[in-house]
Amino acid sequence: MTLSVNTYTMNYSNVVNLSFEDKLRATRLAGYSALSLMPADIQSMEQSGRTLADIRSQAADHGVRIDRMDPLNTWSRRWVSDNMPDSYTLKTATTAHEFFRICEGLGCTHASLNAMFPLNSMSHEEITEDFITTCKYGSDHGVNIDLEFVPLWGLPSLEMAWKVVRDADQPNGLLCYDIWHHVRSQSDIETLKGIPGNKIGCVQLSDGPLELPVGQTVVDNCYDRKWPGDGEFPNIEIVRMLAENNGLNELGAEIFSPILEGMTAEEVAEKCKKTVESILLAAGVKP
Repeated sequence: MTLSVNTYTMNYSNVVNLSFEDKLRATRLAGYSALSLMPADIQSMEQSGRTLADIRSQAADHGVRIDRMDPLNTWSRRWVSDNMPDSYTLKTATTAHEFFRICEGLGCTHASLNAMFPLNSMSHEEITEDFITTCKYGSDHGVNIDLEFVPLWGLPSLEMAWKVVRDADQPNGLLCYDIWHHVRSQSDIETLKGIPGNKIGCVQLSDGPLELPVGQTVVDNCYDRKWPGDGEFPNIEIVRMLAENNGLNELGAEIFSPILEGMTAEEVAEKCKKTVESILLAAGVKP
């Protein structure tokens, strides 16, 4: 059996400091055809006079699809966190109606859902009910709904998020897998082994120390990620496992870090491409 990657994506975090033109160029130079963006990015361009058709057309000129909106935080009946600044809450307060308007206009096929509500503020049944509602809403717009577990908030572990996706049992209800979230939540790797590859909507790689540096919190470390291969995360083991399950969908690095400041489109593209490919090769997966 030849292990391979199904699809690649340039995550918005890697190109956050670049202009839209350079975001597209970095995606193309990395050899990728898909880009994720935040709703706020699109709303800002619309406010300057661009239409969704204009934005989609410019991306197509570069051979790039904007295929993922990330994140939708307002999908649950409770959604405001108790540990993020007001500026972040306001930036990610896009309603579901507005979010899917953007998705449909750009032809997005995936949405990332963050469970931003505080831990234990909602029951499993309530979360699952709201996830089902969002999946049905997304289905009306041709969008897969990828639930992301985030150790800062209401679904901190892989186990909890997978239970929601599994119990919801929606055709377009998938899981967003992020290795930083896995390591920082101390999730069980055996859980990942049991998840069918077709239920993995995307795979996001990064790196760092297995244990947090003294004095650094999980919130701090969220914005101190390293490129895949530059730390101690089990990227190789995870990638090999996902490949064996045919789960390497929308694979890409996802870096939130000051190391991105000042990097050009060419530099971002090279780091994304080379670091991910080095992990693939070490895992015995065909880039």
